[in-house]
Amino acid sequence: MEEEKKITKIVINKDDELTDIVTAILDSQNERIVLTFAEETDLLISPINLKVLLETADESEKLLVAQIIKNPTGLRNAKLAGISTIDVPSFPTEDIWEKEEINYANRINPPKQKATPKIEAVVEKQEDTPNISDFQKRIDSAIEKGRERKEIKGEGPQDIPNDDLLISLDEDLPSANNNNEDFPIVIDPDLSKVDFSQKTQDPKKIEPEKRIKERRNFKPNVGAIGEKIKNFFNNIPIPTKLKKLAPLVAISTVLLVLLVGFIYLNTALLVKVKIYVEAKEVSIEREFQGDENIKEIDFENLKIPVKSESVEKSRSTNIMATGKAFKGEKAKGQINITYIKEDCNDGTAALNLPAGSTLSTKGKVYTLDSDTSVKCTTLTVAGITAIEVGEEYNLPSGQLFTFQGYSSTELLALNNSGAITGGSKEEYTILSKADVDAGVEDLKKIGIEEGESELRGLSDKWLIIEDSITSEVISDSIKTSVAVGAEASEVNLSIKTKSTASYYLKDGFDDGVEELLTKEAKDKNLFETDKDWDLELDKEIEKEISVIESNEQGVKIKLIAKSSVKPKVDKNKIVDDLKSMNWEEGQEYLKNYEFSEKETKIEFLPEKFPEFLKRFPKRQGGVMISVLNVN
Repeated sequence: MEEEKKITKIVINKDDELTDIVTAILDSQNERIVLTFAEETDLLISPINLKVLLETADESEKLLVAQIIKNPTGLRNAKLAGISTIDVPSFPTEDIWEKEEINYANRINPPKQKATPKIEAVVEKQEDTPNISDFQKRIDSAIEKGRERKEIKGEGPQDIPNDDLLISLDEDLPSANNNNEDFPIVIDPDLSKVDFSQKTQDPKKIEPEKRIKERRNFKPNVGAIGEKIKNFFNNIPIPTKLKKLAPLVAISTVLLVLLVGFIYLNTALLVKVKIYVEAKEVSIEREFQGDENIKEIDFENLKIPVKSESVEKSRSTNIMATGKAFKGEKAKGQINITYIKEDCNDGTAALNLPAGSTLSTKGKVYTLDSDTSVKCTTLTVAGITAIEVGEEYNLPSGQLFTFQGYSSTELLALNNSGAITGGSKEEYTILSKADVDAGVEDLKKIGIEEGESELRGLSDKWLIIEDSITSEVISDSIKTSVAVGAEASEVNLSIKTKSTASYYLKDGFDDGVEELLTKEAKDKNLFETDKDWDLELDKEIEKEISVIESNEQGVKIKLIAKSSVKPKVDKNKIVDDLKSMNWEEGQEYLKNYEFSEKETKIEFLPEKFPEFLKRFPKRQGGVMISVLNVN
């Protein structure tokens, strides 16, 4: 039988941060994880956060299912992120896990698609429409000429013509009412179809910092913009009353779009940074002698304080009786017995048959009602009774019977004097042993679960040794309101269970284990490196505690601990530093945190985001740092 796979359930509250959940996923020892969203949480507002959780599970080779109840928006965003979901309180069924295994395999190793011929996009060439590169050059040239004229003549704001473009310096563009024949106003070329993101790949040419500053210092002429909006709506054939409201509606719409954009930029953006380090594994294996008489852990002599606790639980329930029995009358009658013996005479001793002697015919068994003496020369009459109730033991006269232990040639019996009658039967319900055993098993499960749960929560100063837990039903505690075999329909059943466990003192244990690992790492020269790295022992230590011996002499505990020596990475400092940097500065900054041949990976979400708008989010949880081992 396939072993049932364990599941880790992570309950997410509204105050939990994305990084906390990521850490919980990485710390889980089970390959199946259920994320239970118990309350309304901001994590469900955007699919991006959920996508991060799914990728974290995939990278740690774990299956993930989200349990989202009464939250249609959260369910929709989870599905958009690619997470398998359930909307019921129970655990996912096995078929859901099987589907998630398929989804996981497809995410890790996407199915190969047939190669399709590359289709070149055909763009209709528009005459007199400059490409973006030429357009940018003309703008830069016009601005430079304008600055030179201002410096020479000391003139104020002015318009500079450049071919078919009109460039306005230090003030808004002139309105359409300005009649300037030398500098005609032209319509700006349509740049909506131009991919500006492809023009910002070279930071030396684009100077992103300068452009961001220019955009920040730009102050639009609200009056001119409002005038243009007013003129636009005046030319639309709509009622006068609606025309008066149209500019207000337009401005409100623009403000709303700006507000939504601001909220999106400050809540939805996420940057994932993966720093790869070379870790050197270190492990120890120690055997501690449990001692109930000491109060502190002795790491030098490998002794540890232990104790044992027991919990009894009483449970009762009503069970239904399902056993079957019959009641009624047994068939009765008389038979004639003949004793056959060679050389039989009056002096031959009689054959004595005791009461209860059995005889049978056609598979039916009967017994003699009383002691019977049969002479070889005499026909003897005796009464018989069926061994069980039932009308099937009623027989007509003339039936031949055979006594057990005698052959038919030696002892014969016939009911030729009359039929065997009076047999009857009625079925009824009794309490069977199977009924009791099934009820005990159900109560045992409940009692043991309660007892073991109580044992795990007995003390904060002691840690339970899981494989030391034993549970049983106290044999003489099983009680029923009626005896087994008695007629009944519903019966009260009660039992007692006893659960026992061993504990070890946890105060100072983790610190001691860390010291043992550190000493082991130093002995193996794991802290030595030719790189300018600050190495440290990873605080996330894997520990396995087990009881290898338990008897009258005491308890012996085995400790297996594993960790690694790796470069020290202050994730909080990196996040704080990145919050004050633009995209290019942050990328350059993260180059200082490369501790292996594998480069630090930076991922911006959402993926399809304009390059010139990218920045490191300042909000809490906007930058997520993961430190991963390359070996």
